[in-house]
Amino acid sequence: MKSRNDTPAENEQSRKNIWSMFDQIAHRYDFLNHSLSLGQDIIWRSQVSKCISGKGFSTFLDIATGTGDQLIRIVNKVNTIQHAIGLDMSINMLNIGMKKIANQNIQNRTALIHGDALNLPIDSDSVELVTISFGIRNVIDVSEALKEMFRVMKTGGMVIILEFSIPKNRLFRIFYLFYLRNILPVIGSLISGNKKAYTYLNKTIETFPCGNEFCDIMKKSGFTNISAKPLTFGIATLYRAGK
Repeated sequence: MKSRNDTPAENEQSRKNIWSMFDQIAHRYDFLNHSLSLGQDIIWRSQVSKCISGKGFSTFLDIATGTGDQLIRIVNKVNTIQHAIGLDMSINMLNIGMKKIANQNIQNRTALIHGDALNLPIDSDSVELVTISFGIRNVIDVSEALKEMFRVMKTGGMVIILEFSIPKNRLFRIFYLFYLRNILPVIGSLISGNKKAYTYLNKTIETFPCGNEFCDIMKKSGFTNISAKPLTFGIATLYRAGK
């Protein structure tokens, strides 16, 4: 589904320096995530942890880790994880994440690094679990990012991708798009002081492929056993796949 005024070229341009925008809003990022989603983001992230429970994974990479919310939740909930790496392009987000990790006292199992999803500084076939939550739509080349995830995953490993999507129910979709286009940008800009960040948010959500369309992209990148589970009436979707 296309946003009202965007072109593909404009969408790509807006993603090129997205890390600098996240640097600017890092200090309010967690608060805005929780408040603008009415706490649903916490529930969505917990669904990721449930997918991993009992799998016995010990090595874990969280891409676009931001302030480390997903990383910290998984390390705390999945006791088999011995070595976890969080990667992001935003230094300010990583700095906040490091403080949160220190407060949780999980430094011995966790490291945060600066890096690009399109060129992961990780050895091939070295990670059992790869996750990315609300970050895949921000990369310039989705297929290349997926191929990088596939490259670093061990055979028998799992990738879990959590991303916003557009609800299929017509009436709920109308309400959701009104909120996304008219209410969320106003509240987000008032709290963060960055109007561009929350105008960008609704544009990327509306233009990003979701559901079966995204599953097809994952398949072309090499993944198998792909599934898509809509969450909260389809506001978000949880994708799982193997290698």
